[in-house]
Amino acid sequence: MAVMLCGGASSSAFGRGWTYDVFLSFRGEDTRRTFTGSLYHGLHQRGINVFIDDEKLRRGEEISPALIGAIEESRIAIIVFSQNYASSTWCLDELAKILECYKTRGQLVWPVFFHVDPSAVRHQRGSFATAMAKHEDRFKGDVQKLQKWKMALFEAANLSGWTLKNGYEFKLIQEIIEEASRKLNHTILHIAEYPVGIENRISELKLLLHIEPGEDIRVIGIYGLGGIGKTTIARALYNLIAGQFEATSFLTDIRESSNQRQGLVQLQETLLFDTVGDKNIKLGSIYKGIPIIKKRLCCKKVLLILDDVDKLEQLQALAGGRDWFGFGSVIIITTRDKHLLAAQQVDKTYEVKKLNHDEAFDLFTWSAFKRKAPDAGYFDISNRVVLYAEGLPLALKVMGSNLFGKTVEEWKSALGKYEKIPNKEVQNVLRVTFDNLEENEKEIFLDIACFFKGETMEYIEKTLQACGLYPKFGISVLVDRSLVSIDKYDRLRMHDLIQDMGREIVREVSPLEPGKRSRLWYHEDVFEVLSENTGTYRIQGMMVDLPDQYTVHLKDESFKKMRNLKILIVRSGHFFGSPQHLPNNLRLLDWMEYPSSSLPSSFQPKKLVVLNLSHSRFTMQEPFKYLDSLTSMDLTHCELLTKLPDITGVPNLTELHLDYCTNLEEVHDSVGFLEKLVELRAYGCTKLKVFPSALRLASLRSLILNWCSSLQNFPAILGKMDNLKSVSIDSTGIRELPPSIGNLVGLQELSMTSCLSLKELPDNFDMLQNLINLDIEGCPQLRSFLTKLRDMGQSTLTFGNIQSLNLENCGLIDEDLPIIFHCFPKVSSLVLSKNDFVALPICIQEFPCLELLHLDNCKKLQEIPGFPPNIQYVNARNCTSLTAESSNLLLSQETFEECEMQVMVPGTRVPEWFDHITKGEYMTFWVREKFPATILCFALAVESEMKESFDCEIRFYINGDEVYELEMPRNFSDMVTDHVWLYDLRTHPSIQWRSLDLYLMDDWNQVEISCEKILGASNVTVSWCGVHVIKQETNMKDILFADPDPDLDSSLHSEKIDIDLDTDGEESTKSIEDSQYCNLVDDNCYINFETPDRQMEEWWNISKEAENNRVVCHTEMDQNQDKNLLPEKTLYSVTEDSLFSLYLEDIGSVKASGSNSSILVVDHPVKNQPQSQVTGFIQTPNVQEPRTTVSMDHKVTRGESPQKTNSTMELPTTIDSLKKQTNLTINDADMEAFYAVLDAETSDSRVVSKLAHKIPSEETKKALKTFQDFVTKDFSVLLGPSEYSTMKDTLDYLTNLPAEDGISVEIRSLVIQVSRQFTHWSKDYTYESKKLESTTAKLLKADELEEGLEANKTHFKEVMCLENELCSELAYLEQRKKELEEQINAVKSNISASQAARNMASQRKREIFGEAKILKAQRDGLREQMPHLRDEQELAKKIKANIREEWSKLGEKFNNILRHEGFD
Repeated sequence: MAVMLCGGASSSAFGRGWTYDVFLSFRGEDTRRTFTGSLYHGLHQRGINVFIDDEKLRRGEEISPALIGAIEESRIAIIVFSQNYASSTWCLDELAKILECYKTRGQLVWPVFFHVDPSAVRHQRGSFATAMAKHEDRFKGDVQKLQKWKMALFEAANLSGWTLKNGYEFKLIQEIIEEASRKLNHTILHIAEYPVGIENRISELKLLLHIEPGEDIRVIGIYGLGGIGKTTIARALYNLIAGQFEATSFLTDIRESSNQRQGLVQLQETLLFDTVGDKNIKLGSIYKGIPIIKKRLCCKKVLLILDDVDKLEQLQALAGGRDWFGFGSVIIITTRDKHLLAAQQVDKTYEVKKLNHDEAFDLFTWSAFKRKAPDAGYFDISNRVVLYAEGLPLALKVMGSNLFGKTVEEWKSALGKYEKIPNKEVQNVLRVTFDNLEENEKEIFLDIACFFKGETMEYIEKTLQACGLYPKFGISVLVDRSLVSIDKYDRLRMHDLIQDMGREIVREVSPLEPGKRSRLWYHEDVFEVLSENTGTYRIQGMMVDLPDQYTVHLKDESFKKMRNLKILIVRSGHFFGSPQHLPNNLRLLDWMEYPSSSLPSSFQPKKLVVLNLSHSRFTMQEPFKYLDSLTSMDLTHCELLTKLPDITGVPNLTELHLDYCTNLEEVHDSVGFLEKLVELRAYGCTKLKVFPSALRLASLRSLILNWCSSLQNFPAILGKMDNLKSVSIDSTGIRELPPSIGNLVGLQELSMTSCLSLKELPDNFDMLQNLINLDIEGCPQLRSFLTKLRDMGQSTLTFGNIQSLNLENCGLIDEDLPIIFHCFPKVSSLVLSKNDFVALPICIQEFPCLELLHLDNCKKLQEIPGFPPNIQYVNARNCTSLTAESSNLLLSQETFEECEMQVMVPGTRVPEWFDHITKGEYMTFWVREKFPATILCFALAVESEMKESFDCEIRFYINGDEVYELEMPRNFSDMVTDHVWLYDLRTHPSIQWRSLDLYLMDDWNQVEISCEKILGASNVTVSWCGVHVIKQETNMKDILFADPDPDLDSSLHSEKIDIDLDTDGEESTKSIEDSQYCNLVDDNCYINFETPDRQMEEWWNISKEAENNRVVCHTEMDQNQDKNLLPEKTLYSVTEDSLFSLYLEDIGSVKASGSNSSILVVDHPVKNQPQSQVTGFIQTPNVQEPRTTVSMDHKVTRGESPQKTNSTMELPTTIDSLKKQTNLTINDADMEAFYAVLDAETSDSRVVSKLAHKIPSEETKKALKTFQDFVTKDFSVLLGPSEYSTMKDTLDYLTNLPAEDGISVEIRSLVIQVSRQFTHWSKDYTYESKKLESTTAKLLKADELEEGLEANKTHFKEVMCLENELCSELAYLEQRKKELEEQINAVKSNISASQAARNMASQRKREIFGEAKILKAQRDGLREQMPHLRDEQELAKKIKANIREEWSKLGEKFNNILRHEGFD
């Protein structure tokens, strides 16, 4: 089951006020003075505001605006179905409007079946059938209205309500009144003054409310940081769905309430009062309340919202188990702690995300200006405030209110204050979560807020663990409390205001003396402490990030007083001098651009874990000592470093980074024997020649030596190295790989691109059996390795585990390819770009593992015989020699039906099998119900040969809003010609696009898909777009390629039509969806017309620019037709005297346009036929173009009921649309050709006119009269034996009439149509009539069984409730017994502990007394020496003063001498 949430309900429904409580819909002549009148008075006496219409309002055919308004403004609609209800069009219009409000406005709808059976209403039987039959006769021309009424009756009869057959009316009336009173008495909660962004979040939440099979209730958890809007969303959801439950309760501020005396007990009492209405319940304890709640609510469908929960005991006291509540109940919990939701085992969780920028800006402007837009001059500063608040609704509202009415200067001042000292009101809300943390988590949180936001988890955990904390557990707690998050790059993220809150906690300890705080980060505070030497032992961490204008003079004492400093991070700053002292207590020293070539001699940090001196002058002249704890050393970009000395003094090193040490020449052999080293990087060390000659690194996982162009030797591998997974030696000077390479038994990735000095691979290369990725791009000399494999007979050596193989630019030729496919049988990604082969081998089709195939820039490639069965991506960019057959294979519909894939191939046009093609970089279509599975196509036009690459992004818009961006994983580069890119969305690794259904609203949704360049070349444009719908996975009735007309919507997708195209003298019938038959083509729609007849082509040139006004008939290809034949698109001229006025009775979606001529475009493979073979058009000597007969017959497939309609065909292109083309630039030849065709058509009309005025014979007139009588009767009359025979004879007679008998082309065409269809229609009609009788009987039986099942369910629930009550009482008594026993044991334990504590206190008292006596004696001794000490103190001061004075005099004397001697 599901909680009914209307997809179209707007935010106004969350907390709206209704004008009326109840709207009564009824048939006045049946119940106004009986049942409905009594119901009205009963409701009115209860104080319920009821709308009941006056008979005087019922004037005319249409429902009055007053009634429409009353329905829309009523909370509940009660529909009284009586015998004659459906006979009133007013009642039916009311019903349709009520069902619309039910879906879009959250209105409650209650049907009452007054002496009628619900199934009679549902299936329109009895009096309802009679009434609807009369309406069908009366409203023949308005099929949509009839269908809307029928659907409304069906939907209303499926809703829960009341049925009155033999019972007492007053009892039912009283029951309805009580239910209405209960529903209306629930209070509408205030949501927010400005509920911005609520609607989107409610739409996401409602998807979680569906109760899955096997579930009795649904428990939803809403979590997020404080002030994010959890309670606001919960209130909005409560207002929207509370009316669907028997009982509701919203318990707010549970965290604060439970901290009060008897707080949880009072919450239990409130819950019972809200749900059962008992004011006198006094529980006394939570243990008494639990069984009472279970007993009173176990049979009720309850909506319970528990707001701001922060402890598990609160949940256990208020909603401890699913058996506490009845079937269909929904429990919603809001909390800041995600872990609580996991402990409670909720069904679904919903994280409330911050507002996006637009939402945040709207909320702020409403709060600050009381309107949607900011005042003039305030836009920029408003944007700054919004960016500062970072989407937190609480901050936006508080700051907006505080700034209301202030000047711009006051705003700037306030914002400056907020950035340094955050707003107290916001901070108090955010700090609640921090105050509830344990000490370990508090310290971790403060360190992250001050230093580590945005850093990697590995970096943070390593540092914090060295500081004596427990980061893995602590950070997980912070994540659960929504204080931090971890992004997909494994970096720690924190909201700016949360960070400000943490920093403010640190600042508050010593607001005026930064040197006495535990952590320093603000540049002014850091500068003050370093410049004035005011640091103290309290400082545990410091981050130096100084603006350019600050210069720090480092002194001996700069860090001396900070003896407890554990974290020192220097990001930027100008330093004068070098540090002479660093605290030995450091765990992290991260100093970019360290100003000295060495560390202080006194620096011996035995607990240092991370040392980062990148981009510095550090040269490391001496080996490190006493660094047993160091695990990470980063010396990247130390350009003065020439040699890495012995580092055996760092035995626990796990990471060594030497990237871009461009003067590094030698790395000591000791590096090759670090047992715990995991990652070794020396990227871009272009002068590195001496590297460890041997490696015995048991823990090493990654070795990177790329661009070490001077390195010639790869080290020997001593012993097996199981953990080394990746080796990269791109662009090195390495000449050979040693035989010991086989010891890398765990190696999975090996990259050797552009290793031009590497001549061959070792013979034992096949020992690398775990190798998955092999990249030897740009190594043509290694082709000899393939030659060796071929000489060995292809059977000796295989690499069975390699999945990714890159052989780009390796000089491969045709004979190499079979070897590759044999030796690498499991490869899934194969790069063969920039090679010299001409044809792919046929064996490629036999490799099921191959998914990605890169053939770009294989400019000699001509033949592609086929594809592997599971191929997903083929890049044939710049394969300019491909044969037409190979190109067609890449772009054929059959290829894409067999494989879900992406293709890039030279070409200029979107394949013609695509359903919709538009010009430009975007396309538009309309969908409903479900987003279709599609293949996209983009034609890329290159103006000139492209030298630079560019990236593309596919963007999806639904109803004008961007909902998804599909970032392409590979860029496009070096295109030398136009290309076509086909993209099957099903191949995309992300499942997000499959969730686009979530953004669809009721009815039709406009979808726009665009291909946009985001980076790169300016000479490439997207010239055409196309979309093809996967028919096997999509209901084609739910997709349109033109803006749907609401008036045609009901008939566009209801039927099929046949188009008979007589192109070879034989009849070829194509069954197509009429939804695709008459689609209005949008402004940019591309239709390619090709005809071998030059005259037809010249005539068309006049109007080829006006493509937006044409009618397109899409037909499927004949099953017997060659599928590789791309359909030609042929132009057919349809005149007034031929097909245009042909009457087609059963095509309900097409109406007569009244135009004299139209253009009909039909997709069909057509051949040129001699004029004598083409029938159906008047032959004229002046026009030689071939004409094709187009006749249309309605086809109703078995299982469908024919829908009767009086509509006639409308071809949307009219003369008016052709008039718009008169301004086009045309030449004389075009105009002459146009008038030649026009003359021919005039000639046709004269011939037809003569035929039309020939008088038919009397026998023919009689036959026509018989045909007219029969065709206007109901079809069922024709099923009688005599009628059937008469109709058949009449049709045979009229069909075989000669042309000169005088009947018109229109009548002859219609007779032929009816003759073709009459026989199988009569069989289908008989079959469907029998089927209708059978299904009707089964549906009646189903209704009876449904009623019996409902009675059984009710009885079962009653027994289950009794069982639950007994189980609850028993469980409570057992629990109480256990608790009392535990309390007794706890008291005994407390007594023992208290006695022991008392004894210890007595002992400690004596010890303290002894210490006091010792202290007193010491003090007395010092008192005696005080006069002497004071004298010595004064003497010392005088001596210091004298020395300073003499020193000053000396300096002055020296300066005078210098000036005298000319050194000034």
